[in-house]
Amino acid sequence: MIRRLILLLLFALPFSAVAQIDDAIEQWVEEHGSDANVSELTDVLLQLSDNPVNINDTVAVASLPFLSPFQIKSLRNYIMLYGQLLSVGELRMVPGFDSVTVSLIEPLVKAEPYERQGFPGIAEMLRWGHHTLVTGIGGTVEQAKGYENGKYEGDNLRGLFCYRFDYGNQVSLQLAGDKDPTEAWGKDNHLSYSLLIDDLHLGTAVHIERLVVGRFNVQFGQGVSLWTGFEPFSLTGSSPVRYAGGIKAVSPFNEEGWQEGVATTVGLGRNVSVSAFGSRVGDEWMGGGHMEFRHGNLVLGLTASASMLDDSVQLRDYVYNQDYFRGDRAGTVGVDVLWQAGRLLLFGEAATDAEGHPAAIGGVRLSLRGDNSIGLSARHYDSRYHNLHTAAYSIGSRTANEQGVSLDGRFHLPLRITALFSADVHRFPKLKYGCYAPSTGSKWQLQLGRAVGHRGEAMVRYSLRHQQRNVPGTSGKVIENTLRQQLQGQYRFTNGPWRFTTRVILSWFNTEESGNQRGWAASQEVRYSRGRWQTAVQAAWHDIDGYYARIYLSESYIQYAYSLPALQGRGLRASAVLRCDLTRWLNLGFKYALIFRPGEDHIGSDNAATPGPIRQTWHFQLRCKF
Repeated sequence: MIRRLILLLLFALPFSAVAQIDDAIEQWVEEHGSDANVSELTDVLLQLSDNPVNINDTVAVASLPFLSPFQIKSLRNYIMLYGQLLSVGELRMVPGFDSVTVSLIEPLVKAEPYERQGFPGIAEMLRWGHHTLVTGIGGTVEQAKGYENGKYEGDNLRGLFCYRFDYGNQVSLQLAGDKDPTEAWGKDNHLSYSLLIDDLHLGTAVHIERLVVGRFNVQFGQGVSLWTGFEPFSLTGSSPVRYAGGIKAVSPFNEEGWQEGVATTVGLGRNVSVSAFGSRVGDEWMGGGHMEFRHGNLVLGLTASASMLDDSVQLRDYVYNQDYFRGDRAGTVGVDVLWQAGRLLLFGEAATDAEGHPAAIGGVRLSLRGDNSIGLSARHYDSRYHNLHTAAYSIGSRTANEQGVSLDGRFHLPLRITALFSADVHRFPKLKYGCYAPSTGSKWQLQLGRAVGHRGEAMVRYSLRHQQRNVPGTSGKVIENTLRQQLQGQYRFTNGPWRFTTRVILSWFNTEESGNQRGWAASQEVRYSRGRWQTAVQAAWHDIDGYYARIYLSESYIQYAYSLPALQGRGLRASAVLRCDLTRWLNLGFKYALIFRPGEDHIGSDNAATPGPIRQTWHFQLRCKF
C-alpha cells in the first residue's frame, strides 16, 4: 500500500523530460549490468567539446553522435537551398531536427563560414594542427589483500598517457598507454594507436570518406551482421533502431571489443560507398566489408564478414550452452534497410551465419508533430545463430535464442509534461545461462518530466523488469519468476554557474522462492563552473540489501577516468572533482572518491578486499594542448 501511494504521489507531480547524457548512461548501465565501453562515448563527447564540428561542413557532421542518416542529409539539403547556417540555433529550423537533438549536439558544434579545401600537406598540418598530451596517475589509499599476499603482481596504481594530434576534422593521430592496478609496470600493459583520415579525394568520382590504421570499430546496419564497440542507447526513449557509424576510431583506453588493422570507406559517386577492413586481434583474424546504396530517402546495405581463429573454441558442456559457438571459423552475411517516407521510418536487417541459421530485426517509427514519436519493432534470433561480433537490440546477453516485440514513444502531454515510455515482451525458446528451461520476460519503463520555472527541471522514472531464472541451490531443476522495480525522482536547479541535482531512488527485487531484496539511495550533487574553474561534489547515502537490488548512480569524472559505481550495502559514497585551466594550454584535473560502510571490517571480497570500513580512491591528470 505504501509503495502504491508513493508511486501515485510522484506521478502526480509536474515533471519535465530534459534529455541528459549522464541520465541516459545510467539507464544503459542499469539494463546491461556493466559500464564496459561507456568510456568510448564519454571520450567522443569530450573530444568534440574540445574540437567542435563546424555544422556547415556537411562531411564532418557525419561524425556527430545522436544524428540519424536522414538528419545529416536534411542538413545538407537545407544548406544547399538556403545557404550556410549563421548560428547553431538555426538548426531548429532544419527539418528533422527536434529540440532534444539540438540541445544534445549544441555543445559539440559551431557555426562558421566553411569552404572546402583540398587535402592539406604535411607542412600545413604541422603548422595548423593541434597537439594534446594527457598524463595521469591514480589508485586506492588502502591496500587490497591481493597486494599483501603476493597474488597481484603489480601495485595498486593506475598510470596512463595519451598523445593526440588533430587537424580540424580531417586528420587524427593518437598514441596511448595504460597500466591498470594489479599490473606490473612495463608488463602486459595496454598500448594502442590509431590514425584516422577523413575526406581524402582521389579524382572526381572517387574519394576516401574515411581511412583508419590501427584500432577501430565497425558498425553497420542494425547490428545483426556486424557491430563492434559501444552499443547505442536512446536518449529519447528505449528505441531499438540503430544509426550505424560505419568505421570509427576507438577510445584510446577501451580495452575490449575493438578491431586492429586497416579499415576504409570509399565513396563511389554520390549514391554508393564501399567499406572494407582487415583485422588481427589476439588469436582471431577477421575481414569483411559493407556496401551502401543511397537514393533519396532510401538506404540499402549489404554486409559480410568472416573470422578465423588460431585455436578452435572448445567449451565444457553445460545444460545451457549446447547451442553456443564451437570451432575455429565463423562468418555472416546480411542486408539492412532504412527508408524515410515523410514522417514514417522503416528499418530492419536480416542475416544468416555460415551454417544458415537466421537472425532478423525490423520495425517502424512514426514522427508526429511537436517532437512526438512512436515506434514498434519485432526481432527473431535463432538459438544457433553464431556471430562473434554483433550488438543488435536484445534483452539477453547474446544476439541469439530470443524473440520479442518492442513498443516505445515520446509524447508531450498537457501541463507541459513530456512522457517517454517503452515496453518489451520477449521469450527465450531454448535454455540460457541462469535459466535451464525455455523462459519468458518483459520490460517496462515510463518517464515523466517538466520544466519548473526558468531554472528547474524535474523528472520521475519508473522501470519494471520481469524475468525467469533458476532457483538458487536447486541445480536448475526449479524455475521462478523474478520482478525488479526501480523508481527514481530527480530535481535539477541551475542558477548562473551553479547547478544542484537531487535524486532519490527506490529499488525492489521480488522472487517466488528465494527471497526478496530492496534498497534506496539519496544523492545530492553540486556543480560550479565559471571561467577557468569547474568543480563538482556529490554525496550518496544508500541502504541496499544485495546485488539484485543494486543501484547505479553517475557522478562527475575527468577525462579517461570514467566510472559508474553500483551501490550496494549500507553506507555513503562521496566524490569530489576539480578541473582548472591553469593556462590557455594546460589543464589540471583531480578526482577523489570515498566509500564508507559503517560497522564493516572490510570492503570488497577475496583478494580485492580492503581492510576497514573506508575505501578511498584518487586520480590526478594533466592535459596539455598546444
